[in-house]
Amino acid sequence: MTKGRLKILTKWQEMLKNQSEDCLYLNIYTPFSTNNKGLIRFPVLVFIHGESYDWNAGSVYDGSILASHSNIVVVTINFRLGILGFFPSLGGTARGNFGLMDQVAALHWIQENIREFNGDERNVTIIGYGHGAACINFLMLSPMARGLFHRAIMISGSALSPWAIASDSIFHAKNFAKVLGCLENPKMEKDVLECLRHKTVQEILSIDLKIPTHLTAFGPIIDGIVIPNDPQVLMSKPNSIFGSYELLFGVVKTESYNLFSMYDERHGIDLSRRDRLLRTLIRNLFNYHLQEIFLTIVNEYTDWTRPFLHPISLFDSLIDIFSDALIVAPTIRTGLLHSKQQSHRTYFFTFSHQTDNSDYPIRLGCIHGQDMAYLLGAPLVNGIQFSWFPKNYSRFEMTLAKIYMNYLANFIKTGDPNKNVTNMYDHYNVSRQRESWPLYEEIQQKYISFDNKISIQDHYLAHRLSYWFNLLPQLHKPGDADLKVHHLLESHNNIQTYDGIIRYGTLSAPVSFNTYFSSENLYPQNHSSTFQLFGTNNHPITPLLSENSIPDSQQGFMLNNRKIILNDSDSINNNPSQEGSALDLVHNIAATNASFSMIVQSNNLYTWLSLIIAIGCSLLILNVLVFAGFYYHKDRNRLETKLNRHKQEQPSRNKKLNTSKGFSINNPNNNNNIPLYRINSITDDYNKQAT
Repeated sequence: MTKGRLKILTKWQEMLKNQSEDCLYLNIYTPFSTNNKGLIRFPVLVFIHGESYDWNAGSVYDGSILASHSNIVVVTINFRLGILGFFPSLGGTARGNFGLMDQVAALHWIQENIREFNGDERNVTIIGYGHGAACINFLMLSPMARGLFHRAIMISGSALSPWAIASDSIFHAKNFAKVLGCLENPKMEKDVLECLRHKTVQEILSIDLKIPTHLTAFGPIIDGIVIPNDPQVLMSKPNSIFGSYELLFGVVKTESYNLFSMYDERHGIDLSRRDRLLRTLIRNLFNYHLQEIFLTIVNEYTDWTRPFLHPISLFDSLIDIFSDALIVAPTIRTGLLHSKQQSHRTYFFTFSHQTDNSDYPIRLGCIHGQDMAYLLGAPLVNGIQFSWFPKNYSRFEMTLAKIYMNYLANFIKTGDPNKNVTNMYDHYNVSRQRESWPLYEEIQQKYISFDNKISIQDHYLAHRLSYWFNLLPQLHKPGDADLKVHHLLESHNNIQTYDGIIRYGTLSAPVSFNTYFSSENLYPQNHSSTFQLFGTNNHPITPLLSENSIPDSQQGFMLNNRKIILNDSDSINNNPSQEGSALDLVHNIAATNASFSMIVQSNNLYTWLSLIIAIGCSLLILNVLVFAGFYYHKDRNRLETKLNRHKQEQPSRNKKLNTSKGFSINNPNNNNNIPLYRINSITDDYNKQAT
């Protein structure tokens, strides 16, 4: 992990050392006023912590400064996490999502009791960041939470993020139960919970499962009750419950920085490791055309203006890829869906300012979670009450915190962040025209940016996000079922070409992530433990199960040092030197498919070429005819002009002929009489000569 992340986790470890599974508690911060005496009811803000579905607590986040400065009641809640909070149903007797039901229970308690703390139960806003933001999104979709809150704030996360839903929790639950000795007989799934109840908390928490990188083992699931359906489907319906709440959402500039190591932070990464990390992301998140997705992502996020790719530049570009794929694109997609509801208002913001006294590079801007210091008001007290925030803040950062808190407080109170902001910019150099925070909608996509200068902008990262919203859904399609080899990465089964834990076979990709990329049902309907690697019944690849492997007709298997059997005779290990036979077969079949594809493409090419030639010839003939007609009319006009000129000149010539000899044809006294026919002949000869 990075240096800054290590410092924060070290401080959190001290704060969270006294933890218990008895965690259904609320921390309430209410403004103090000697003159109130219960007559004034303050708006209520319910804070749901983030970071993970496996650890953290609401007590880490002190809401006293926010409550005092904004005149609101701040409530931070705890709920069951990990195995205890999200263990799924195996035998049909119990369901998961206990952590979400704890949050619903906390909201019910607030409705019944918050008046005792001068809170207004009729004006409740829920807020969360990271995994907490995903929980906020689920509560907005759940009929169980209807009427318990009125508006929502989501920061750096949503239900469409690939980690938001534990799509393979059944597989991990069976594996977990077997390790604890509670699933020795697959037919006794109904007794698993009873067996687990007899295990101590230490035994349960000591199990270390290998979870695919960027995915979730135990988290919210679509159970038909708390989460009735796929989040994308629910949010896409017009006049849905999702649109009945006012929404304010936002992201920070660098969302995925904490996924990397201190060495990466200092030295950057090389091309080889960049490719391994990116291959792991793509294999765990997608099912179809993985190599094409890999190549297009590299092309989109490479700075082609630089002749040499520096390791730090590669590091920064990979941060952008992970940030967009895991948080930014899903979060903005959620906001766009909400803005289409047209029943309530939607607002979007970005937070980019990097605290001067921080342990992160200034060039990267705000890191995931750093904006919490400004939300909770740490700069106003120089971080005295917040041991895991920086201690020293500049005057500008104090003012920025006030502006940020005022905007959010206005939304919490009224649903409009622009209320009562007349004196907000007294110490900040921003024009009056930029004070109003615009609504976020699909066409203009305007938002407010909190950086070294607060400004109104539009179309956040439009070019980069167009890849995830437009191009990727077209690439991530099943295609022909007989050409499955084209869905694989190069050296797909070579474990050394990945960096992290990968999923194996045809595990369904996270449901929300598939529907986020496309409205179509992109994941396979029927999963099998046998992965038809080459799209043919003659060469299936079947995992050889180890003792810790659990067959599951609905799920797949992680690539966890397992062998693969080819035709029951040729074995392929994860060692790249021993997988030649399979790779040869892949290349041969790929070449055959490629040849067939080229033939089809050639036939189509000849057809189009013939059509183009025919059209070209037709146009050529048409041009020749037009040219000939034009030339004909031009020559005809020239001849007519010449003929008219001759007709005009002929009378004068005849007159000259009659007077040139000094005789008259009709004069009888003329001694030089000439016969009339002779005169006519002479006249004709003269005209011919003149012509």
